[in-house]
Formats: sequence, structure tokens, C-alpha cells
Amino acid sequence: MPEPTATPYAPFRAAPFHDEPFPELLGCASQVIVSADEQWIAVNSVMQGLSRVAVYRAADLSCAHLLTFTTDAESIAFHPTLPLLAIGLDNYDAYQREGGLTLLEPVTGHRVDFADPEWGIEPIRWLDARTLELTFFTWESDCAQLRSRATVVRDDWLGLTPDALDLRTLPRQPLPPDTLVEYLDTEPTRPLLQALAERAGRSYDGLGGVRAVAGLSDGRVLATRGGATVECRAPDGSLLWSVPAPSGTGGSRIEVAADERTARVAVAGPDSRTRTDFPLVDLSDGTLLDCPSVPFPAALSARTDGVWAIRDTFDRGSETEPPAPPNTRVFAADGTPLAGVHEPDRYDLVPIHVRRCPELLYGRRRRDVIALDPRSAAETVLFALDPFRVDHPLGRAVYVSDAAGPALLHGRTELVRRTFPAGEVVWTRPLDSEVIAVDAHESVLHALCTDGTLLSVDTADGTLLDRRALPPYGPLSLHAAPDGTVLVGTSAGQILRY
Repeated sequence: MPEPTATPYAPFRAAPFHDEPFPELLGCASQVIVSADEQWIAVNSVMQGLSRVAVYRAADLSCAHLLTFTTDAESIAFHPTLPLLAIGLDNYDAYQREGGLTLLEPVTGHRVDFADPEWGIEPIRWLDARTLELTFFTWESDCAQLRSRATVVRDDWLGLTPDALDLRTLPRQPLPPDTLVEYLDTEPTRPLLQALAERAGRSYDGLGGVRAVAGLSDGRVLATRGGATVECRAPDGSLLWSVPAPSGTGGSRIEVAADERTARVAVAGPDSRTRTDFPLVDLSDGTLLDCPSVPFPAALSARTDGVWAIRDTFDRGSETEPPAPPNTRVFAADGTPLAGVHEPDRYDLVPIHVRRCPELLYGRRRRDVIALDPRSAAETVLFALDPFRVDHPLGRAVYVSDAAGPALLHGRTELVRRTFPAGEVVWTRPLDSEVIAVDAHESVLHALCTDGTLLSVDTADGTLLDRRALPPYGPLSLHAAPDGTVLVGTSAGQILRY
């Protein structure tokens, strides 16, 4: 059955809460180059299984073109005189190597792609206005690296068609194994992006991805990012205060107290294998009130009354690294230890990350959902998961109490409403992609998905209210603020609000 047309339940007006240029790079710029006429800026962003090349107008840093590849776009080069960008592609596969060459004309948007099914291309270099040099890579059966080089000489480089060049038939000169392959030297990306932003009358801090975000009743917004345990921004986006993090990763989870006076944050230490901090922060000015720590990596979960718990997440691979029991620990809101549970196989008791829930919920052997008493550590089985779907835990979840009663709304590859605490399925809504995060406000469930969409559905019956395509900034986190504003934290460091 075709998907019904979505009808917005309210006008969605997107606005960047914390705005910086170059968000399309997802905070991961690899190489920055400027065209000969200084009208265009090209930047590549290379991540595992995904590459982006963004072309910006130098005058105002608006993004003119965004190219996405499933291969590595490690090498980019502007033509010495023409408005033309060349991109070398390489998948780096040792057994099925392939690559290609893409040419983009920023002024017209004309793009042409040339593929090579057996060789990767890196680097590429313009030798002069007529000559493009390509270096090809592949592997022999004994994993020895083969390299060769070819040049393409043309008087007309603009407006090429897909049949204008066949990479497979280019005459290639094999390179000796000890040949030094020269790459285009560029300045360190962050200082160069900062300088280019300043030239355009803007600023670029490169603060890092927003792994957690939370809106407060007065319009302030909390966020975690690289180098910051937690930061607080005014309703206009200006920074009010920031608590430095002991490591470059920053905070990963924020639990705001019901009275909004304090927040508990999970922060990996300088060595994420040996420490996790759980600071309590005064939200009026960022004062650190308490900072309990455990000597292992741990995840944070919490109840609405402020009780919080941690679970040891260290993947111990040998008997020389014994766990420090108990591997699940429960604390009062002020950090007073309440109870602990030790599981020889810690995967028998796994926390279920549920927002706004009055109970600490865990999965027992991936079959039963249980509530853990914070003082006695006694377990109450709430409901059993479908035995035919034990490999699919609840995923992301939020507790609601609406006109239809208390419920858990959760999702991984589908959205589900279950009665609480009985766990009976009320409705199910299949999805086209996986869920990153969910949250709810009043009678609306919001789901952030890996395909870059924000879905809003009715909590009572799952009716689709809105489907919004987000900007390509890498959605990471989600929160529904007390006034209903939806906040989305991104890999690019921006906070979007709807």
C-alpha cells in the first residue's frame, strides 16, 4: 500500500540554533583547496564508506554543490585556469579494487563521471592547463601494490560527455615500487577554513558533533560536543557557559533533573578504556557540583525522579582484565550509592535507554524486559519480547502517558507502541531506515532516522503527521523541548530547531 501523503500537524520552521559554515562536511574536512580565480572553495570529507566533496561560493560560503560517493574521494584539484574541479576516487579494496575520475564545473553544475572497474585513482594533479596526471593503484594476488601513471591531454576540458574519456584504455607507465608519489600539499584544514570564513565575514570554530542535546523551559539549550562535558546556549544561540571535558570526545549523554536546576552527564575520560566520569552540573552557571568516576567505560541511564544507573561496557577480551563487580550500579540523584548487580555474563542484563521513564528498564537475556528496584536491586518482569524477534531489542525508546494511557514508544527498524507495564503491542509502523533517536512531546512522537528524515507520528495510533527531510549535516541526537520545539544535534556541530 502506498504511503499516505503526510499532513503537517503544525508549521515546521527550521532554523540553525548554532550556525557555522561548512556543515556539509560533517565536521571532518580532509583537504581544502581554492580555485585559481578565488571564487570557489572545494573541501573533501572522507569517512568510512562515505565521502563528500562540497563546493562553496567563496563570497558568502553558501554551498553550491554537494557530491556524495561510496568510495574515498581523497584527491581533489582545481584546474589552473578554468572553473573545473577534478576528483580522484579509490575504494581501497584489496580484492575488488575500483575507482574513477569525476569532473565538476562549479559555474554551470555540469558533472561527468569516468569509472575504472579495476584500479583506484589517487592522487590527481594538473600539470598545466591542458594536462591532467592520474596515478592508478591496485593489488596483485600476493598483496603487492601495483602503481602506474597516465596523463590526459586536452585543449577542451569543459562540457565533456561520458564517452569523452575511457580510463581503461589510457596508456599507462608502470611505476617502480619505490617511487615517491607526491600529493598536493595543503594547509591544515581547520586554520584554513577559519581564515576563509573570516574573509567572508563569518567565523568557524569546528567544535565537533553534538552527541546529546536538551532544551530547557526557558529556551536555553544544553549540548555535548568534542572537548565539552556540556555547554549551555541562550535562546539566541550565544554561548552562556561551557564545562571542559577531560578528553576530546566530550559528553555522550545528558540527564536533566525534573526541576531543571542540575544535569548529570556521562563523559569518557582521557583513556576511554579506563575511566568514565558522571559530573553533576549546576545549570545556572555551569558549576561542577560533583564528579563521581569509575575506572572503566560505562553507560548512563536514569529515571524521572533523578535515580541513575551505570553499566560497565568494557569489552574485556582476556582473563587478565577481570571486571570490577558490580558491573551494574544504581545511585540516588545526589550520587549516593543505592544498589548493585553483578552478572558473570554482563550481556544477560542490558539497560534499555528509555527517555522520561519512571523506572530503570533492562533487557534480561534479550527476552524479558524488567524493572530494576533502585534500593534492593530486585527485578520485576514486565513483559517478554517476541521469541521470534529476540535479535531485535527495543532500540531507542521513550515513555509517555497520554489519553490512551501509559506506554513505551520505541523503534529500530519500525516504530512500536506498547502498553506499560504489560508490554502489549498497540500499533506498529514500519520504517524505511533505522532509528537514531526518539522523543515525545504531548501527543506527538518524533523519530530521527539514519536516512536523514525526522518523522512525527501520533502517539495514540501511529498516524503520520509529518515527514521532514533534514539538511545533510549528519543527524546525531534529538530532544523535544518543554515548549514542543524539536532540537536535532548534528555531526557538523550545528543544532537545528523545528
